[in-house]
Amino acid sequence: MIWDIILILQVELSRSAILKASNAVTNPMILNIHVSIAVSTVILYGFMVYTGRALLSGRNEIRSKHRILGYSTLLMRILTFATSFWAVAPKV
Repeated sequence: MIWDIILILQVELSRSAILKASNAVTNPMILNIHVSIAVSTVILYGFMVYTGRALLSGRNEIRSKHRILGYSTLLMRILTFATSFWAVAPKV
């Protein structure tokens, strides 16, 4: 998780990613999809931390929700990785 946050900072500092992403109307669709998935992944990380801390405090009834969030976060992270190749691919 921390590596993803560092990667976001690196991309922003080197490529002005937030400025590019804010031009959603003129961006290619794959870039908009990539940004949406990436933001969703970071939000899911927050939910994972919240439910993980709840589990550590003894709230075992949240375990199934935490597991579903874990699988969802993993899927979104893989999709972020996959779409990152298409989002930066040169136009032919």
